[in-house]
Formats: sequence, structure tokens, C-alpha cells
Amino acid sequence: MATINNNVLSNVYNYYQADLVPRSSNRFDSHKKKDLQDIYRSIVKLSKDEPVFLLDRSKEIEEYTIHMKESALRFQKNVAAIGGAESEDMFDQKTAFSSDDSIVEIKGYPDVDKGTDTQEPVTMQVRQLAKPQENAGKFLPDDRVDLPEGNYSFDVSTQNSNYELQFTVSSTDTNKDIQNRLSRLINNFKLGLHAEVEDDGYGNTALMIRSKSVGDKGENGHFSISDEETSQQSGIVDYLGIRNCTDPGSDAIYSVNGEFFTSHSNDIHLESGFEVLLKEEAPGHDVTIGYKPDVESMKDNIVSLAGSYNDFIRATAEYVDKQPRTGLLVGEMKKNSAYYTGSLEKLGVVQKEDGTLDVDEETLARSLSEGGGEEELGALKDFARFAMRKANQVQLNPMDYVDKRIVAYKDPTTAHYANPYVTSAYSGMLFNGYM
Repeated sequence: MATINNNVLSNVYNYYQADLVPRSSNRFDSHKKKDLQDIYRSIVKLSKDEPVFLLDRSKEIEEYTIHMKESALRFQKNVAAIGGAESEDMFDQKTAFSSDDSIVEIKGYPDVDKGTDTQEPVTMQVRQLAKPQENAGKFLPDDRVDLPEGNYSFDVSTQNSNYELQFTVSSTDTNKDIQNRLSRLINNFKLGLHAEVEDDGYGNTALMIRSKSVGDKGENGHFSISDEETSQQSGIVDYLGIRNCTDPGSDAIYSVNGEFFTSHSNDIHLESGFEVLLKEEAPGHDVTIGYKPDVESMKDNIVSLAGSYNDFIRATAEYVDKQPRTGLLVGEMKKNSAYYTGSLEKLGVVQKEDGTLDVDEETLARSLSEGGGEEELGALKDFARFAMRKANQVQLNPMDYVDKRIVAYKDPTTAHYANPYVTSAYSGMLFNGYM
């Protein structure tokens, strides 16, 4: 008997598989150790009860079994991709919402699939936003700057550091020139401040300096500006009027379910796990934060499930003429699916004559958006579990629906050992011609 390496065996399988069921790798091709142990135990249990039979060893049988197994595996992967039939959250997709994004915007939210402290909605009010410190300069006409020429500097002290900024005043500079130059200087140094030149509408301009951080920082504030102890000429601070703090900054004041809180920031982390951004003051105006059904995701998952199921049914039905026992599988699928059709029709999911499902997406979207369909969605989950069980049976034992001659049944009164014959029948016939 010749030795066959793994590459040869892989090529043998792919020879049949590639022409029958196109296969691509995805994350559901990998399994945990427990998954493989469960498959092994299922095969052992199956082999204990399976009768001894004789098989037709034709190439048609080989193609058929690979086709059936791969179709079942593909259906299982597609269902796993939308949450898995065993998951209670399969069609319970939710999306976080704010009833008024202009006042409170959701920036982050807990993963409902991994469990949260609560999924109950909360009611918020924004009484006051957290604001930055502001030093508003004097409004000056766009005239020649009234300072001697030369090099000037001033100090900026923030919560973390002290900086000295230097610049030059020339004989041709105007007040607006100096304001624009200092605005660029402050912004380019990345001091945690933002400076800009504002116009009063009458041709006068002022240098406005604001902290990028917000909240009430107490006596010291976010920053201070002075030029008494600098290395160059002084006088520019008072000339432009940027020494005085015109707004020290303030904390946010907001309520959650009627209980008031304060925050140094407008980014709030709620106990329920939501992260929200306070955007506008609106005392007395309630904003609801919570979850609502994600109709689009639910609809897409249901359409995807129906499409995968239809592919499985059609792939199976292709062999009814060549392998009559396949008709048993198609018949079982149609018969058991009919048990759920009454509930599914309310969602716009209808079973056709050939056993495939037809989805009326308008009816489905309307049913989901109206907040109904809990009972119907429960029936759809049960249907998905049934279809997955049948697909699992096919992929574990693709020989089950092959026409074969029974030689002997197992004695039901006697304990049986696992018989490798059952599983080797499938793999052995693939490689028999290469051994």
C-alpha cells in the first residue's frame, strides 16, 4: 500500500468539493477543543447504533455525499454568522438611541450580547454644559499698533506646564496683525488652548483665548497669562487685554432619572454603561437614552437565514432523482417547516411548494418596526434550531440518505461498541483509488 501525504489527501477532497460547493475559509472553520470533542462523541454514539450495510461505490455516490456534507456545513456557517441558532439573541438585535441627539448624543454603549447592568432606558436633563475658561481681549481698531518696535514675550501657565512665547513687533504692524500672529503662535504651540481673532462687526478685533478642557478648575483656573517676568519686552498682555479671565469655566449639571449630578466634562459615563456627550443646555426637557430594536439588522438576519435555508434545500433536492432517499430529507424539511408557517407568515415569511422560503421584506420590516412579532420571532428561532439539527445530522453522517443495502441490524438488547465502519465508509471511499 503506498504512503499518501497530507497534500495528496487534501487534493483528493478538493477535486470533488471544488466543483460541487464553492468553499471559502472564514472564522467559523476553526473550533474550540470542546466543539471537536462534541463532534467525536456524536460520531461514536452514531456508530454504536448504525446497522451494517453495503454501498454502491460509484463516483456518483462520492460526489453526492461530498455535496450533501458541504451544503450542510455551509448552512451551519451562515447561521453561525448571524448569531447561531442556539443563541437567544439571534433575532434580538438592539441599537442604542437618544430621543434628542442635539441635546445628548450617545458616544458609546454596553455590548447587549455580553450582558449589561441594565437595558432599561434612562431619562436625562441637561441644565448646564461644562464650559472652558475664556480670556477675552480688548476690541481694538485696525490701526498701527501703539507699542515700541522690538522683541516681546509673555508667559502662559497651564495646569501642567509653564511656557514663554516670543514674537517681534515691527513699525508696520497693525493691531490685527499682532492679534493674528499671537493666535497662530498659541495654536501652533499646542498648549491645550485655542486662540482666535473675533470681529465686533464695526471693524474692531479682539484676541480670544479659550482652554480646550472644560469644567470649574477652582482659583487657579485652566491657564493664566502674564508678562512681568519674561526675557523680552513686556506690555503686550495688558495692551491686548488677554490677562483677565472673563469666564472661569463651569461644570456640567445634569440629571439622570430625576437625580442631579455635576461633572468637569461634557463626556458622561452613566451607571448603565452608556457613554454620552452633553451638547446643549435644555432645562426641563427630558431626553431618553436606551435601546430599541434594530429593525434593519433583524430584517437582514432573517432574510439571510431564509436564503441560506433555501440554498440547503435546493442543493439537497438536486439529487432526488439520482438518490431517491434524498427525497426523505426534503420531505422531512418541508413537513416540519410547515409546523411553523402559520407564525412565520405574519412576518412575511412564506413556504413555497418546493419547500423553500419566500420573504416579503416590506411585511417583515413593518411587523418588526411596529414592535410586534415576539411570538413570531420565537417561532422563527425554533425553526432555525430545527433546520440546524437536520443540517448537523447530514454533516455528521452524509451516508444516511444514500441508497444502500442493509446487511444486519444491531441487537437492541445488547450493549454495542463504537464501530469505525460507519465513519470510514465516507472517508475511505474518497481515498480508495489512491491507496
